[in-house]
Amino acid sequence: PVDRVLLLSGAKSVAAAEILAAEERALGARLRALVLCDFESAGGESPAGLAGVLDEQAGSAALVLRRLLSDPGARALNPILLTGRSVACSLATAVELASWLERSFDLVPQGEGEVVELKAELGRWEPREYVPAVTRYFEEGHSRCLVGTRGLLGEGWDARSVNVLVDLTGVTTTTSVVSNLWISIATKVADNWDVVCIAPDHPLGLADYSRFVRKHRNYFGLTGTGEIESGVSHVDAALSAFGPPPPLQVDALNARLLAQPEKREEVYNRWGIGLPYQNLPTQTLRVRFGRSPGLARRPLHSTVSGIEASPPIMGRLLGTLLAASGAYGLGIALGQEFLGPAAGLVLVGAGLEWTAASIRGYLGRIGPAATLESLAAAVAEALASAGLVGQSVSAAAVRVTAQPDGYYRCYLAGVGMDDSARFAAALDELLAPLGQPRYIVPRYLRGTPRSTLGALALLVREARSPGRGAAVVYHAVPSVLAVNHERAAIFGRAWNRHVSAGEPLFEQDPRAAAVIELQRGQDPFDVLTQIRTLWE
Repeated sequence: PVDRVLLLSGAKSVAAAEILAAEERALGARLRALVLCDFESAGGESPAGLAGVLDEQAGSAALVLRRLLSDPGARALNPILLTGRSVACSLATAVELASWLERSFDLVPQGEGEVVELKAELGRWEPREYVPAVTRYFEEGHSRCLVGTRGLLGEGWDARSVNVLVDLTGVTTTTSVVSNLWISIATKVADNWDVVCIAPDHPLGLADYSRFVRKHRNYFGLTGTGEIESGVSHVDAALSAFGPPPPLQVDALNARLLAQPEKREEVYNRWGIGLPYQNLPTQTLRVRFGRSPGLARRPLHSTVSGIEASPPIMGRLLGTLLAASGAYGLGIALGQEFLGPAAGLVLVGAGLEWTAASIRGYLGRIGPAATLESLAAAVAEALASAGLVGQSVSAAAVRVTAQPDGYYRCYLAGVGMDDSARFAAALDELLAPLGQPRYIVPRYLRGTPRSTLGALALLVREARSPGRGAAVVYHAVPSVLAVNHERAAIFGRAWNRHVSAGEPLFEQDPRAAAVIELQRGQDPFDVLTQIRTLWE
């Protein structure tokens, strides 16, 4: 009963009217909207316990039509009910439609209100005749909203002008969802709306949201950043497959979505029509660090997208040394035994200051993205070395891109779904708080220097003890790489190359047991992760 109330809630038709109002403001006379329902009218009795809770026709296309006609804005669209059994609308629209069709009809009242059904006075009036006729009437703009059922206005129905789809159905299978959406998206940008009813205080109050999640699980759509992604997150980044946003955030979410109809041209440009693509679905991991994860293993050689090249440190140091030597030699040659060494020392100091300042500025720019790239590179290389992914996978395939909401998207470019999924799952395990891992591995932290002197000290420490820092945290070796000592050793070598010094420790090692017991469940970097499927 709870699921039925949520699915068939009368609030959905109210929401549909609000959506149509927003679309009408954006499109005006160009609006061609389709409101899809599961059935035309309810034929059975209400389930026990729902008498007086749900309208007897709750969720039906007939009731949605009546609700739209009761809304002044929606009524101005001249909505028409078009199903396999009937054509119904307001009396005024029926008169206009009959005149446009140039034939006579009996206008039979339907329930309460001004809704009438068109019945032929003479001759036949069957779907194969009236569906094409009413569709033409709709496409010419005499009516700007059709209300129908997915059984009739679904696959095989052709109305190229549809630019708004409001889906009130309960279908969740991939075939049905894509069939519904294809009605509106062919050859243009269209807005496809799902209306979801939640009762967050009820134990079963998220059933309709779960249906929404299943609808979008295998359906790709454009995100706010111009990426094409499956799952509810492409509707809005605040949405999660694990549950709806908190009730206090729902109004803000709805406001953001209702503002989208004004952005059609921007959306069209974000689709990148005509640009090259690989037609390749890829599993990705979105990561957000609440606290700094420390610098990467090789922060002076970052390849993170959008980060400019590292400063030529060795060149600058060598240039400084040559300039200082030249000044010293010139001073000696001119008999200036004091001035030569002094000039050399000044040049050395200036050169070190210049080099250290550029290092500090560079490290301040790369942020956590480079650290994530290093961690991902170790995972990718270890998976490839262990033969767990295809031969084309390597650390060079790792991509990290910044997202407007503070997340970083990390994935392998140009690999298949299976390999990318294994990589994303392994990286997710690596970043998660310690549970009961089979192997753990240390990561030595190096913080961003706060002064020029600190940048110089970082250079000295890296030269003396590569990969080691003042603090250490432990990560779980991904389970697929922790099944035995051989795979753990493979991961350890990749870890040392890309991330940090240190060797994997088996869970029964006393040192590992102590660390796991002490740090189990802790999240030192306040990491949030989301696995998403991207289309390239």
